[in-house]
Amino acid sequence: MKKIILSLAIAVSAITAGYAQTTDRKPVDPAQRAERVASQLQQKLSLTDTQKAEVYKIEVEKLKKQADWRKERSKEMKKVSEARKAEMQASEEKLAKVLTADQKAKYESMKAERKEKMKDRQPRKGRRPMERKTTSTQNT
Repeated sequence: MKKIILSLAIAVSAITAGYAQTTDRKPVDPAQRAERVASQLQQKLSLTDTQKAEVYKIEVEKLKKQADWRKERSKEMKKVSEARKAEMQASEEKLAKVLTADQKAKYESMKAERKEKMKDRQPRKGRRPMERKTTSTQNT
């Protein structure tokens, strides 16, 4: 019995320690990342200083393009989100014209219940912690 309790205590403490670790990493500057990549390649591939400088330039250019692509994708997603919200609002207005007062009240209570159920759901696992912080700070 003591072994079981001890095993459970160890498992709980290990799980707790795993959740306690934070992922508050700050984004690395493209120049710093490029320098790190260039240095690693210089060590592993025995690059000359000239080659390392070229690799650095290539990496900086690549990382800047990737950042631009992320910004563009973010803008597109905001546009889609706004269009979706506008469409949902228009649908709600059309629906309100069709329903009677009692039906509207019941429909609103159904929406409120659905909203409460959505709050209980866990956050999506596909999103990175950094993105969650960014989106939560932008929404406030």
